[in-house]
Amino acid sequence: MMIIGIGTDILQIVRLQAAYDRTNGRLAEKVLGPDELIIFKQRLARNHKRGIAFLATRFAAKEAFSKAIGLGMRMPMTWRSLQTLNEPSGKPVTSYLGALATFMQERQWEAQVTVSDEQDMAIAHVIVLQK
Repeated sequence: MMIIGIGTDILQIVRLQAAYDRTNGRLAEKVLGPDELIIFKQRLARNHKRGIAFLATRFAAKEAFSKAIGLGMRMPMTWRSLQTLNEPSGKPVTSYLGALATFMQERQWEAQVTVSDEQDMAIAHVIVLQK
């Protein structure tokens, strides 16, 4: 395997919370893919702080991924086309939708992702590899 790119993103959760509040929650629908949105809503209903932390780590993962593939936030990379989900073990894994899935498949690229949050910060690190 060959490393194609790496990306890291870190953000203050309070800034994301402010953007979420400013948009009356629409930020989550703009940023999260369909599977992520379901998980977010479940977590938010159980514990608001943990829900926002989930949103923050997924936001960071999308930013880090866009850096690792070298495109930034432009097609085929969109907020909703990359999802960071979890295996039953808890390990975060990437999932691609639409044009991004085709882009990744055509190049035989795969991404490894890790996310973490601590009180007021969220971070994500992504490594894109060619199979």
